[in-house]
Amino acid sequence: MKELFIFDLGGVLIKNIQVLSEMAEILGADRSVLISDYRQYEEAMMAGLFPIERYYRRLEHLFKVKIDEDLFRKAFHPVLNSPVLDIVDELTGRGACCVIGSNTFLSHWHVIDELDIRRHFSHCYASHEIHAVKPYHSFFTYIMHTEGVSALNTHFTDDSPVNVEAASQLGIDAFCYQGDDEALRSRFSKYLA
Repeated sequence: MKELFIFDLGGVLIKNIQVLSEMAEILGADRSVLISDYRQYEEAMMAGLFPIERYYRRLEHLFKVKIDEDLFRKAFHPVLNSPVLDIVDELTGRGACCVIGSNTFLSHWHVIDELDIRRHFSHCYASHEIHAVKPYHSFFTYIMHTEGVSALNTHFTDDSPVNVEAASQLGIDAFCYQGDDEALRSRFSKYLA
């Protein structure tokens, strides 16, 4: 029976994902004002329903600046979390289906592709492409339906307790990763043996 392992991207597979402080610095803007404004549009941008370019026009108006580059991309400097990717490679090597399930948008996917992370996974489910975001159940059900796997055979790893709880409500084996690679390895030990 197929086992599906869904891994979150930011905070699990990659580290150093915060961009708003650097964006505020580039814009010469108050960081707290930018963060507050961003939170109003974050979900719609990640669902692919509010274009990044439109948000930049909003920032131009809000901060009285001209934006002529992709700031979300410019301020994004992720690094791979190799211990978790090693676990992914071991799971894949033993026949498990490993996929990325991430709340993100196109600007960040360009950078992710530069890291060559996709090669570790059979598929990548980006919220802006599937038009569904965590913690909504539609995010998880879309992936399970597409992969043809039930919740009983799905395992989800994320650094957000809210997302982990949402997955658990569907009967998914969900784990909140807080940087403890050995706890994650232990969690999947029967699939790594």
